Amino acid sequence: MKKYFIQTFGCAMNQADSEKINMILLQSGIFRTQKREEADIIIFNTCSVRQKWEDRVFGMIRDIKLEAKRNNKNVIIGITGCMIRKTWMNIKYLEEEFHKRNKQDAKQITLVKNKNWIFNHDDKLFPRLKDNLDFTLRIEEIKYLPFILSHIFGEAIWNEHKFDDYLKQNQLRESKASWIIIIQSGCDNNCSYCIVPQTRWREKSRPIEDIVKEAKKLVEDWVKEITLVGQNVNSYWKEFIDKKFWNKEKWKWNIWLEKSPFRQLLEELDKIENLDRIRFTSSNPHDMTKDILDAHFDLKKTCNYLHFALQSGSNSMLKRMIRKHTYEDFKKMLNYLRSRDPNFSISTDIIVGYSWETEEMFEDTVKAFDECQFDFVFIARYSPRKWTIADKIYPDDIFDEIKAERWHKLNDKMIEIVTNRNKNMLWKIEEVLVSGKKDWYFFGRTRNFKEVFFKDEENKIEEWDLVKIKITQVDWFVLKWEIV
Repeated sequence: MKKYFIQTFGCAMNQADSEKINMILLQSGIFRTQKREEADIIIFNTCSVRQKWEDRVFGMIRDIKLEAKRNNKNVIIGITGCMIRKTWMNIKYLEEEFHKRNKQDAKQITLVKNKNWIFNHDDKLFPRLKDNLDFTLRIEEIKYLPFILSHIFGEAIWNEHKFDDYLKQNQLRESKASWIIIIQSGCDNNCSYCIVPQTRWREKSRPIEDIVKEAKKLVEDWVKEITLVGQNVNSYWKEFIDKKFWNKEKWKWNIWLEKSPFRQLLEELDKIENLDRIRFTSSNPHDMTKDILDAHFDLKKTCNYLHFALQSGSNSMLKRMIRKHTYEDFKKMLNYLRSRDPNFSISTDIIVGYSWETEEMFEDTVKAFDECQFDFVFIARYSPRKWTIADKIYPDDIFDEIKAERWHKLNDKMIEIVTNRNKNMLWKIEEVLVSGKKDWYFFGRTRNFKEVFFKDEENKIEEWDLVKIKITQVDWFVLKWEIV
């Protein structure tokens, strides 16, 4: 009986992808274990946003292989997710002549056209791992996972021909109350620091009817909250719509578009009975439309929370990053949302220490924190990503000490702002969707994505319940409350 272990890094998209992997492996007769040391197959679903996450994966792989060697155990290790540009297997699984014949072609492979293309190996892809890595898998080629494992183990993995399209592949449900639905994969934006367009490829959207069908089935199984995920949900379905509605020069919807495709999707999901909440991520400012912003207020089930990435408060830096918005664009949308609901929660992403970031540019970002009053910020110290535009043309010229100093300054400011924002929630009565229990505390989130903890002294609460609560205490990012 083979067992597998999967470890996920990164965003909601990666979490949903891991659920797809779980479903495929379980349906293929491989059992899941929560203990890495028990596994015959270990898969790392990776994120390439930060170098330290890649370094951590490399270190874990080396440690696992050393431990397996000491215990005389054969452990198969694979990597998928955003670190991976192409699917391949370790040279030891390839026939010598086949490898010699295809090695040169293999270095050009980015997409697998059929199963034969999997039989390739690239010595330069992960030179740090040498013989420690058994295979890599582009997540969009997930249907080949059983085939790869069949070849590595030398035995047929059950039902290896069953799986087809990545976007249609089912996920293994792990939460009773909430569910992530992938509506789109890929990214066409090519920001200078980002590797995702090379690993996830071009944008590809699922049909509305498929998404709505999946959502209805989930609600029948008592799911109350769905989160729609994609690299850029604002541009959902742009590859199929009449080209006159999409401005290719400005990478945004033209103003005469009556209703964006993503707004149409939100409206269809809003009609589903017994669905309580709809969230979505990620969004970019440059192609955000007013009808999507208004959906937070016009539709009953869309929550008053939005995550969209600013990255820098300096317009000069945004231009260097090949971001297609200005700080003023971003601020205008934020002000509009907060004008309609002062407690509307907004989170964002910020990079510090990007190439040629001057003190003046950094202070523009500090000023943006003061003006925008974010509810949370994911702050990253810039590290070059191989194969990105920035890695080719920009120097990594900001000292690590300066990056750390700037990171800490923004992080301290974020804690202060978030704490003050959370105080605005004191004594308010909110509805919380209970998502789990840790130690003696239940936890869940309000509609504006504030995390709250509480004790159920009467043992009446279940996971997935919707509970009316009064917020009574603020503890940094966490709210504490009592049941109404």
